[in-house]
Amino acid sequence: MNSIVCSPSGRALFLCLLLAAGPALGADLTLRVVDKPPPKELSPAMAALLQNKAVQLLEGDQPAFEFWLASNLTVAQKPASAAKSLDALKQPALIGAVSIPKPQRDYRDDEIAAGVYTMRLIIQPNDGNHLGTSEFSWFAALVPAKLDTKSDGINDYQALVKASSKESKNDHPVILSLRPASSTAGELPKLNAPATDHKSVRVNLPAKVGAESIGLVFEIVYQGKGHK
Repeated sequence: MNSIVCSPSGRALFLCLLLAAGPALGADLTLRVVDKPPPKELSPAMAALLQNKAVQLLEGDQPAFEFWLASNLTVAQKPASAAKSLDALKQPALIGAVSIPKPQRDYRDDEIAAGVYTMRLIIQPNDGNHLGTSEFSWFAALVPAKLDTKSDGINDYQALVKASSKESKNDHPVILSLRPASSTAGELPKLNAPATDHKSVRVNLPAKVGAESIGLVFEIVYQGKGHK
């Protein structure tokens, strides 16, 4: 492996640090969808609820994130419009799973350890403690796969917070922001920049209302942060 030797002078040292750090996440991410079963770290019961298709966000030729969406959620009612898709989901619905090969940052700018996680809907409480932290109140709470092995094993907000934060460095759940999609045009999934300093993947989550099949379109923000 090539090494980088840094000069102690200010300008040279600054440039050297940039080279050592490499490009920022998201600068060169590309999207690829591949036929691939959910990761073996998931329990069979959870894997059975997911599509056998991975949405890969690639940094070069290596995945930075791999998402497996739920194969078919049941929702109580059809959203009034595509932009209202997230309103149809109830906490703590299983949205999917994600594999993260190397540490990343979540929406609070806390570390996400490398690993495999389930993704469940969590809604930011309107309790006065989160005012101004985010434009939208929907998030995907990441739960280590070994702590979320049954579809009904986590059934309320407190249980979800406890499971998601169990292996984090603080008592806050590990979260990715979810945003309403401004458009459903074009082939999905697709990469998007929904707000300043935010990057996302727009997805179409299959669901059913009674016997009717619908799609819930929204953004999963993989880069960006709120205000603590």
